[in-house]
Amino acid sequence: MWLNHIFRGAVLLCIASSSLAQTPLPDSWDKIKESQRITVGYRPDGLPFAYEMGETKKPVGYAIDICQALIAKLQQSMGLAKLDIQYRAINGQTRFTDLASGAIDVDCSNTTNTKDRRESKHVSFSLPYYIAGVRMLVKSDSGINDVDDLSGKRVVTTKGTTSLQVLERRVAVNGLKIQHTECLTHDACFKAVQAGTADVWLMDDILLAAHRAQSEKPEQVKLIGKLMSIEPLSLMMRDTDVRMKKVFDAEMRVLSQNFEITRLYKKWFESPLPGKNFALNVPMSYLLTDMLRFPSDKFDN
Repeated sequence: MWLNHIFRGAVLLCIASSSLAQTPLPDSWDKIKESQRITVGYRPDGLPFAYEMGETKKPVGYAIDICQALIAKLQQSMGLAKLDIQYRAINGQTRFTDLASGAIDVDCSNTTNTKDRRESKHVSFSLPYYIAGVRMLVKSDSGINDVDDLSGKRVVTTKGTTSLQVLERRVAVNGLKIQHTECLTHDACFKAVQAGTADVWLMDDILLAAHRAQSEKPEQVKLIGKLMSIEPLSLMMRDTDVRMKKVFDAEMRVLSQNFEITRLYKKWFESPLPGKNFALNVPMSYLLTDMLRFPSDKFDN
């Protein structure tokens, strides 16, 4: 009998602990205002959206610049003389757990706004600052040119990204049989293709282009295929942070209307990158141009 009591007690404790762990954190506005500090998550391998500069490891990038502009507006809205920004390196998995736990207040990495994430992860997104699309990166002499060539190939995706869902849909539609593995970081996936331990890397086109551009021998790899998805990249926060999202969205509209986003785009996508010896030379797409003219955070992808 006493074993039954212990068992029931243990079950109730687990249920209570699970319920507590899943309870969303409250609006972080007051916490940020009182501490005069906001913690920003970034991906060290997310060039040109975010990457680390030299020995200081200071994060820089397109998303970082936009995030700083939005936080400056947040500081003004809170009536603060100062608002310190602390940075925390994250990856495809930890961006969600760190946000849920309060380890970061906002994710300024290259994160796609999806309906599934909004509902299952209890997050919300700012208006998009970039529109990407999933493509494939392969060795130039691989003989792989499109999705139909993937049968029997070793395909990698970065853990925690929407590329896996895109791949699963394509595999199902095309009836492909592939070998799939996940990498913890973008760099690991790129190196797998370079080393020949993987045949294909599926990821946002701009990140594929960035990794190719900064490699020692960019001619050895190439991007192939048409866009397999549309990926609106946005700042991510907890869905309880309604006030912060309102400030961010209003400022995103201002940055679009006064062409500040256009200026930042030229800086990070069409000019030599700070601390690097190359430029991506990627002109702004019509998808992003239209999104900046008619911004929305509602996507059913």
